Amino acid sequence: METKANTTLIGAFTLVVLAVFGLFLWWFLRAGDTTVRTQYGIVFPGAVAGLKPGASVYFNGLRVGDVRSVRVDPKDPRQVLGVISVASDTPVRSNTRVSLDVALLSGVAAVSLAGGSADAPPLVPPAPGELPMLRADPSAIQDLLQGARQIMTNVDNLVRRLDDTIAAGQGGFDRSLRNVERFTQALGDNADNINTFLSQVGGISKRLDVILSQIESVMQGTEPGRVASILRNVDDLTRGLASQTDSFAELIREAKTAFGSAGRTLAALDADRINRSFANIERFTQTLGDNSANVDQIVKNAAEVSAKLNGMADRVDALLRSFDGNGGNNMFAEFTNTARSIRTLAERLDTRTAQLSNSISGFTDRTLRDIQSLSADGRRTLSELDRTLRALERNPQRFIFGGSGVPEYRR
Repeated sequence: METKANTTLIGAFTLVVLAVFGLFLWWFLRAGDTTVRTQYGIVFPGAVAGLKPGASVYFNGLRVGDVRSVRVDPKDPRQVLGVISVASDTPVRSNTRVSLDVALLSGVAAVSLAGGSADAPPLVPPAPGELPMLRADPSAIQDLLQGARQIMTNVDNLVRRLDDTIAAGQGGFDRSLRNVERFTQALGDNADNINTFLSQVGGISKRLDVILSQIESVMQGTEPGRVASILRNVDDLTRGLASQTDSFAELIREAKTAFGSAGRTLAALDADRINRSFANIERFTQTLGDNSANVDQIVKNAAEVSAKLNGMADRVDALLRSFDGNGGNNMFAEFTNTARSIRTLAERLDTRTAQLSNSISGFTDRTLRDIQSLSADGRRTLSELDRTLRALERNPQRFIFGGSGVPEYRR
């Protein structure tokens, strides 16, 4: 038996039923949601992984709408444009902040709205027919991932540079290790000396403790006022010395001048002449030593001559007295005796003079000239030193305290 059903009608009926059911569901859902909505545009600076149409929109943690669309900004590929639909009574202000929240486990993203001061104006469209625009802040997860990525990049660069540095300084590093090894070996070889040194340092520290304790006891036994007075005196002394630096400098310059003159004088002296002069002096002293008996005799004769001269003076005095008296014969007798004594004295002086001439015959004219030259040079040097000493003696205050002397004041 053949069926007479029309499959075309059956299929069309089925489609109509499904369409009606879909419309019923849409009507049912729309009838349940009677909230008036407002759409806003959002600019995301960067990737929006996990964000898709239908994602939830939250305001201070409360769900107020959903995401309508997500697309790449055709003007700037680095940005993403999104459209959200929220309840019209949501207080979106011009300073409301927008962020992208991503669930760590599921990876589902949601748009979060927060804040906005009460006195801020409402967000309005920039132009008729356009959506009000909000700019989203970078996601905390994105910032964390980007920071971690940057840190890893920096660490990688640091490791590479460190590797290059170690490779370039391998020789120096090896030498440093060898030096450290030699140093530690030297320390090990001189362990006994180090112990001795440390023991000596310990002894020194003990002695320092004793010295410090003694100093402390002295300071405790000293009156504080006396210590302060001593310190003030030292301070005044140092200040006085500091204020007289110019005078000391002048004194040093004059001393340098005097010593320079003495040096030039000594340099001008002929070393050979000086040596010859000292040699002649040595020969003279040697001759005197060899003729010590003659020298003693000369001294003895000089004493006799002195005694006779005294006697002669007495006789002359008596002679003068005789001129005042009447004893003319006595006067002439005394005069005769005096003449005889003088003649005897002259003969003896002639003999002694001959002996002295023989004793000093070792000195030649050239030696005497050398001595005269040395004496002249010495006199010049002594003159320079005497001039400096006279200047110091005339005005010692100038060298010690500076200045030209004690100032005079007129009334």
